[in-house]
Amino acid sequence: MKKINFFIALLLTLFMVNGAYAIGEELETIYQYDEESNTLFSKIRKNEIYTLDNYRESARSISANIDAITKEDIQRQNAPSISELLNQMGSVTIQNSNGSAGNITTVRVRGTDRVRLTIDGIRADRPSLTTPGVESQFLLSDDIELVEVIKGPQGNVSGTNASGGVIAMQTRRGEGPFGYELGTDFGTYGTFKERAAIMGGNEKTDYYLSTTWLKTDGGMYTSKMGRIHNDDYNNFNVVSNLGLRLLDNKAELRNVFRLSRARKGLGIGTHGYTGQNYNDLNNYSRTLDLIDSLNFKHSVNEIYDYDIRLGMYKNYYNYFGLPDDVDPFANSFSKISSSRYNVMTQHNIKLASWNKLSLGYNFETEHINGKSDSLSYGWMPFPLYEFHDRYKGSTYQNDVYINDVINIKDILYIRGGARLTNNSQFGTYVTPNGSVALVLPTFKIAGAQTKFRGSWGQSVNTPTLYQRYGELHSAWLTSYANPDLRAEKMTSWDAGIEQSFMNEKIKLEFGYFNSDYKDYISYFTDPVTWSWGHYDNIDAAKIQGYEAKATWEPNEKIKLVVNYTYTDSENKANGYTLPATPSNRLNGTLYLTPNERFNMYAGIETGSTRTISATSRDSVPGYVDARLGASVKLFSIKNVHFYLRGNIYNLFNQNICMWKNSYSNDYYYSPRIRFNVGIFVKYQAEEKKKDKEKERV
Repeated sequence: MKKINFFIALLLTLFMVNGAYAIGEELETIYQYDEESNTLFSKIRKNEIYTLDNYRESARSISANIDAITKEDIQRQNAPSISELLNQMGSVTIQNSNGSAGNITTVRVRGTDRVRLTIDGIRADRPSLTTPGVESQFLLSDDIELVEVIKGPQGNVSGTNASGGVIAMQTRRGEGPFGYELGTDFGTYGTFKERAAIMGGNEKTDYYLSTTWLKTDGGMYTSKMGRIHNDDYNNFNVVSNLGLRLLDNKAELRNVFRLSRARKGLGIGTHGYTGQNYNDLNNYSRTLDLIDSLNFKHSVNEIYDYDIRLGMYKNYYNYFGLPDDVDPFANSFSKISSSRYNVMTQHNIKLASWNKLSLGYNFETEHINGKSDSLSYGWMPFPLYEFHDRYKGSTYQNDVYINDVINIKDILYIRGGARLTNNSQFGTYVTPNGSVALVLPTFKIAGAQTKFRGSWGQSVNTPTLYQRYGELHSAWLTSYANPDLRAEKMTSWDAGIEQSFMNEKIKLEFGYFNSDYKDYISYFTDPVTWSWGHYDNIDAAKIQGYEAKATWEPNEKIKLVVNYTYTDSENKANGYTLPATPSNRLNGTLYLTPNERFNMYAGIETGSTRTISATSRDSVPGYVDARLGASVKLFSIKNVHFYLRGNIYNLFNQNICMWKNSYSNDYYYSPRIRFNVGIFVKYQAEEKKKDKEKERV
């Protein structure tokens, strides 16, 4: 409480100082409109942060810890998966449930999977998830313009389930004359990817349309069963981004649509009689994800602008557990459909040249409907079990929030506000947030800058609908939902320093974070039989740690980024470490572009031992994963350019353990060394030259 009172007192003092400074100041223009360069609707520029308050501002003024990967970084890495991209960021850990491509992947930031994922402003985590958080396995990076990871509690502007942070993605948009991209890649484990995209735009309209097909036979293996035979993954993606400028380029209407249709082979079966795992031949799942964002932005005048966004996310998940030679009586099917609909608006008011106020509202409704039928060979003397489960549930939520950003002479930046949330299942609560950044020239060092930043905030994480309503019964496993689950409450603070040299060509960052959870949601499993489990609240949990980052970018030809994170977490009920996050994690990526015909990259990531459950000390060993890739321009025919590109993953051929089955004592490993190579074709029409005579007239 003393920390909170001190922070509030500090904010009030700075508000008064800032008010005295600003008396008599004239209003300045928020946005400068220019037919050739419109800063409100043009493409995202370097060192711009977009998603923290739903409007763009310089990274210099941000008081939160934010990492970003741009389209240029993605292309220099030959468009890896979203999981591979996120694994390059500081304080981010990707947990794959068993190392298999396309299987469930959980993203953790600062040790927690309570992370909010947005795509073009729309929340994109499905309500039928077994744990709150982000799944990244269905997302492909080819169509991404920008990925931002905003660390720490962001419950004010972003809303619920953002205590660990926000992962915000922007879809590519077209610009300039008509162009197209074609790509074909193939690699080990029967992997190939085919892609085609068209794009273009002018000062009034823009368009981007693409389709991608990714297929792989997998490559996962275990310590007891060897390589898993039924491990294939097939993903078909369609993306469109259409924009229209209106009202003399002071307004924009934009629609972004995404479709992902995937089939995943589930190659590990469980024998109903013995409960032991076996190399399954034919179990699989099918998923369909639909995301749509319709957004209208309008800058009315120099003082006021607003946006209105309609969002839709739908997911269909089907599981098929078919009989085979090992378990001829196993026969189960399940279908889950879930959806989320949003109506959002934010209004930004420039009260003065030094003060920008944002007011927002969000309405959100979620639905889940599931059923499962199973016939299994069970425990003797009861050879057959038949189960039929039906469940459904829904929730709706209303939010209003206020956020104020104060700029004192481009030196001191203060951000503060709160969100009032009313949820039909979890009641009404308020989540305040505040942060400060102080930017100063470094004493007697030309081109150097020192930035001190700190933040404090509260956030709420609501259970998923599956955790409250979904249940699973079979001969060997019973998983219970808990309709009495309480929402998690979290209080967090962080502090850090950023030091740059040579006009930000060298940048060093270091910080500390501390998060305290109340009613932390976890999954509890019977420690003897492992045959049943249920969701419940842990009274308290704590996560704290240190994060450091170094960036070196002397010119456009070379860029080096290195991150280190130390995380210490604890389940207060039993003293065990919270699952899946290594205590020590180091990653780095080096980009080299010696000339316009050739570029390459090299990356490495390491992690220490990780526990697999919040209720045990069982763990998997640490790992080292290295990757290498390059792209070379072969030749050009007029405006058509041909590239050869390739990547090598798990370069050291390590046994990278992703999970452990504690019942069978079997370790699950991701694929060993693997590569892909392919051809990339890019066409961009030339700009039409203006008629000089007409120009004179």
